[in-house]
Parts: sequence; structure tokens; C-alpha cells
Amino acid sequence: MSTTSGYHGSCHCGNIKYQIRLTFPPSLTDIDPKAKTIRIYKCNCSTCHKMGYFHLRPISIPDDFILTSPSTIEELGEYRCREKKVGWYFCKNCGVRTFALGGEWEQVELDVQKWAGKQESGAAKLEKVWRSTKGIEITQEVDGKRVSKPVHYLSVNAVTLESGQEGAELKEWHEKGWVFYVDSKNRKEVMRFGEPHEGGMY
Repeated sequence: MSTTSGYHGSCHCGNIKYQIRLTFPPSLTDIDPKAKTIRIYKCNCSTCHKMGYFHLRPISIPDDFILTSPSTIEELGEYRCREKKVGWYFCKNCGVRTFALGGEWEQVELDVQKWAGKQESGAAKLEKVWRSTKGIEITQEVDGKRVSKPVHYLSVNAVTLESGQEGAELKEWHEKGWVFYVDSKNRKEVMRFGEPHEGGMY
């Protein structure tokens, strides 16, 4: 039986705060990027390896992720590499990398408690938050040709989830075999469970 809950995450000092909705358990048979399941994985590319990044991808980027702090995107630290389409965001104060986004930001007002699935009586309490509802175009080489395609990408660094939240124990994810491994470094191996690819980490 699957359950969907809202989870809090932040950088170390708390300047960056986000919430993410996750449906557990993830599918262990369908880990395709378009699958209707959360994805928990580690990648062996140089970017993720150097950052020590632990990927946690929600089912729906527009519906399942909001940034509640800081009040402007410009307050976030941002690193872009390769084609510079994906922003790897970090806190300018404590340096913690919290999430990566390949998409456009928009600021909206919503009732965060209702969004998180917490039933509270009384009038809605609207807050300004950031989310991404639109993707970007990226260009990749496929069979020796440059091909453009639309992409909407969001990955939270799972180690920035607040500890003590039921279902968000990273040790438990490993023990249950939910973490899979991606070969983005050589692009030769298929995604797999159990063992990292060359240059990757457990």
C-alpha cells in the first residue's frame, strides 16, 4: 500500500527551506524517468560524485515541490556546468547543496498546510512560495547528431531532508533496497540496484 506525505528539508543553517511530497514505496521494477514513482538513486558522473549528491526525485515537479525560503531565487547560490541548463542550488551561508532544477521558477501564493496534506480548520493561510511548472530545452548528442528535447528536471539532495520524519530515514531506504545506481559517467551500463557503477558510491 502506497502513502503520500509531505516532508521538510533545509540547508544546515536554515536559510534554504523546502517541502516535498513523496509517495512511498518507490517502484522497484519501473525506474524509468517517466515512471509514476519517486526515484531514489546515486549517480557516478563527476558533478554528483564531487558533490556527494543523493538524488531524490518526486513524481510531479509542479505538484510535489515548493521552496518556502529564501524569499527570492537570487538569494540562492547556484552552480551550472556542462550546458549550464541545470542549476545546482546551495546556501551562500553554510554551503549545503539542497536541490537541482532544470526548469523555470514562478512565485505563487498557496496554503502550505493544505498543500502538505495537513488538515487544519479555519481560513486558508496563504504564503508566497516558489515552484517550477515549466521545463527547458536541452541539446544532447544522439547517434552523432545534436538533438533538442524538452526536459523538466528536479532532484532534491536527500541528505538535506530533516531527520526524524517518518519514512525519511535514509538508512531504511538502503536496507529496503530502494536505492538504485545510474551510469551517467560512461553511459554504458543500465540502471541497477545493489551496486554502484564505476566511480560511483554506495
